[in-house]
Amino acid sequence: MRISELADRSGLSVATIKFYLRKDLLPPGETVSKTQASYDESHLQRLRLIRALREIADLPVATIAAVLGAVDDESLPLLDLLRLTQTAVARPAAYDVDPGPAETLLDELGWQLLPGSALVASLAGVLAALADQHEKTDTASLRPWADAAWSVAEAEVGYISADTARATAARRVTVGTVLYGELLAQLRLVAQEAVSVSRFRADAERDSTTTQPEHPSPESTNSKQPPVKAGRPKSGRLAPVGKLGTSKRGRQTAVAGRRTGGTS
Repeated sequence: MRISELADRSGLSVATIKFYLRKDLLPPGETVSKTQASYDESHLQRLRLIRALREIADLPVATIAAVLGAVDDESLPLLDLLRLTQTAVARPAAYDVDPGPAETLLDELGWQLLPGSALVASLAGVLAALADQHEKTDTASLRPWADAAWSVAEAEVGYISADTARATAARRVTVGTVLYGELLAQLRLVAQEAVSVSRFRADAERDSTTTQPEHPSPESTNSKQPPVKAGRPKSGRLAPVGKLGTSKRGRQTAVAGRRTGGTS
């Protein structure tokens, strides 16, 4: 395909593709003339990976080049490629804390990481923050979160097999870490609200029905009060409802009165 078709199918501009060619992120196409080159599906897959690394993970060009170098290095095991990509995309924070609690948690969970994994330090930082808030950080207390994380990880890694193309595997790690990570965070918030509704709505509705304000009965009102005469309101009395909020100041006053439950 020509570069214009490659641009259409990849969703990138011709100028952007030429930039990636100059930076050696994208291999050159097959030369067909002095001014034209032909590109194939491998170029399209490469651009999809570059786009994911750049637009989704927001990685700088130098880091993208490192990930692509690992993709091209067939001598690098797939496991190392996945770790390199995940570390580049997730950018785990390196907290200056004792890694002991994190190592203990991982050991008791039976989770084995690759030697020198940066994720140990980032996990240790989160555990330290929880401990500072006097939250429980023992394995039994954290088991619900660990079980949920393992289940999600199995689903995500399940999309990658030993014969998956290396560029495809790297792109799936990128999309899974960033976009599905955000999806998981949003679904967690939605689930929290849904569980709260299922647990506490009945109590809230019952409380609202038992705490209704009491209205005076007709018998308790003073029947000797003179009837209100219809006509134009005197100065100092409230204007009819239709006259409230006719100016900007009036609208603000009316809204403020409704919010506080009082009058202006």
